[in-house]
Amino acid sequence: MKQKINRLSSNVERFEKLINNYSIRKKESIQKSMIRPLYQEVLKTLFFVLIIIIDTLIPLEIFQVLPNIINFIVALIVLTIFLFVELNIYNRLWGAKGRWSLEKYKEKSDKKKDITN
Repeated sequence: MKQKINRLSSNVERFEKLINNYSIRKKESIQKSMIRPLYQEVLKTLFFVLIIIIDTLIPLEIFQVLPNIINFIVALIVLTIFLFVELNIYNRLWGAKGRWSLEKYKEKSDKKKDITN
């Protein structure tokens, strides 16, 4: 009976750790999103929605139109090209050295804090 209790308590402890880590990551994510202006977060979300639509509908249409053997290959090639272009666009806008990167806004907020102090 003791083994079951120990196993249950260890499972509960692991689950609690998992929930705590998730809540910490979620809190940090929310704090990071509060640094940027709201319109940039909206544009980022719209970008993701547009990517999902493009990456599903166009390869599926190619898959449906072309003959059997060729449709897999062409659909995968088109999907790969789309993903490569979309990743480049994302990195140029929201990446580490992008136009709207978090680091730039952190620097601005740090400068504002230094001026007020």
